[in-house]
Amino acid sequence: MAEILGKRWPVAVLTLGTVAVTGLLASRYLGTRKVSSAERLAEALLDIERLRDANRNLADASEASLAHCAAYLAGVAYRAAAGKGAAAGAEDRVGYSRTQTHPYTGAVVTILTEAETPDRVLTYALDIPEVGEVRGTRRVGGVRMSFLTPVRRTPDTMQITLNDDYTAQLESELVTPDFLTTGANRVSGSITLRDNRGNVGRLHIGNDGTLSGTVTRDTQVVGRFEGKVAQGLAFTRFQIGSGDEPPAE
Repeated sequence: MAEILGKRWPVAVLTLGTVAVTGLLASRYLGTRKVSSAERLAEALLDIERLRDANRNLADASEASLAHCAAYLAGVAYRAAAGKGAAAGAEDRVGYSRTQTHPYTGAVVTILTEAETPDRVLTYALDIPEVGEVRGTRRVGGVRMSFLTPVRRTPDTMQITLNDDYTAQLESELVTPDFLTTGANRVSGSITLRDNRGNVGRLHIGNDGTLSGTVTRDTQVVGRFEGKVAQGLAFTRFQIGSGDEPPAE
């Protein structure tokens, strides 16, 4: 009898483990507010504090303004990651235009669902009183497996226009794991950025959420990124010609 139980013991452990994992996923599913990709994206786009910061730096530190724009897109991607996959609510139908207004800032965002196959395509427009505007497109790709985790490609193409005719263009190549599986917002990949003041840069988001990268102007590094996507992006400026800037990457 003991021998039989001994042979069955690994099966019992595996069964209990499966039940535990299933229960964990079920609790995450039931505890997550179900909203569509478009609604989550709208909520993320309306968090405009970084764009206000970008406006404040235009006069004497355009590289810092570009860094704030990069932080804005990274924050949008991170916040919009919640609820991807099985935890998401019903998606907007193709051709549906969703509009949301922030109750305090007066910012208004409109998101049009343009396609659903092979990728869901969301085109957005954000107007911010006394600050500027954001125009862009997000694609939400189909599920693929990466190290046993279901993930989706979620690239963005974004243009930000602020006061004093400042314009920044940003393109992301990001991957978003399924929130139901990870139990937390996660996004990784890279964002390339440039503006009409001669600044260009690249921001990397690691699998653990670590932020890194630089901004350059005239082949000189003028600032460096660091931080965590969940806590926020920090940007350190370097004064060209002072001897304290790092070598160009």
